[in-house]
Amino acid sequence: MGTKLISFLLFAFAFPVISLAGHTHSFRTEIVEKVKEATVFISISSLNNNSIEGNTGLCTGFIINDKGYIVTNYHCVHRATKLILAFYDEDDWNVYDVKIIGIDPVADLAVIHIPKRKKPLPYLNWSTEKLKDGTHVMAIGHPYGMLWSVSTGVISNTTRVIRSPYVRMIQSDVVLNQGNSGGPLVDSDGLVVGVNTMLFNPTPVKTYIGMSLSIRNDDAKMIVDELVQGKEFIRPILGLRLFDLTPTNRNSVLKLDDVKEKGIDIPNTFGTIVVPYPDLPEGIEGLDTIISVDGEAVNRQVDIVEQIRARHVGDKINLIIIRDKVFKNVTLTLKKLVVDPNVLYDKTPPQKPKTIPPKPKEENGAK
Repeated sequence: MGTKLISFLLFAFAFPVISLAGHTHSFRTEIVEKVKEATVFISISSLNNNSIEGNTGLCTGFIINDKGYIVTNYHCVHRATKLILAFYDEDDWNVYDVKIIGIDPVADLAVIHIPKRKKPLPYLNWSTEKLKDGTHVMAIGHPYGMLWSVSTGVISNTTRVIRSPYVRMIQSDVVLNQGNSGGPLVDSDGLVVGVNTMLFNPTPVKTYIGMSLSIRNDDAKMIVDELVQGKEFIRPILGLRLFDLTPTNRNSVLKLDDVKEKGIDIPNTFGTIVVPYPDLPEGIEGLDTIISVDGEAVNRQVDIVEQIRARHVGDKINLIIIRDKVFKNVTLTLKKLVVDPNVLYDKTPPQKPKTIPPKPKEENGAK
């Protein structure tokens, strides 16, 4: 492992890779070097991680303070048996073991920590500016082992929702590939605007086709601030299974067996519908359509999350629902979102323990 790593580092320092992705905007050399110095190389060994091929993989991370705390993706540490870290520093050829401080599988974020280093630690600050489409950005990472590669592009959209309505992402045309995960997306001043997480490709091939996704800086910082303190980042939820009603799926919804059997009338075109299942909270019935949360109109699950994002588990919220063409007011208590990271990130899903049937009792006289 050590020999291979040193070979990688030698290659990286001898041949820096810069991809301008077709843009004429350039970043100042001192900004590029500053971000490189605060960006780290992470080698992961894991026996059951769906983000890496085989049992080893490469990821990226970036230092966020002088105490040695580093942000990366959760999938870069999932079920890790060994994590090794290296710096972009010609005077420091050491590799460091790291400790996982906190994880948030929902947002795909993790905070790791290294012991004290002889040299002061370079680190990056979060941007506090509101993100705008068209902003020039830069990513640094290790795609396919090409260490500390630089790629530039522009923000295409600042509010993409891909895997969870609780995680807002930036879409950009910065080139990301396997090995970029967990690295920083920065603006022209070298401030972090996102955490590089995934590339979007509708085909089974995991290669860049012009769309990259990064966790937004405001969401990432809020989560990381909790993880650094050793706390769990807690999200409130309604505690309901929901799906969005839209003009494109409305006819299909009206043809559902549950809808036809119960003679339910769904007059609206937009809204979020409650999936019928046992033990629904009091006041809620299957196929109710939620159209308002605390007086704010909602059309999608994303809208609901925006209304409860800053609330706390145990808070009361007021819903307006439509049931059989009648508006009803319902009060719910927010619950805690609980996820199993193994279901999300294991190559092989967790197996339920097998139950061994008891041996039949032998009858009298049996040999």
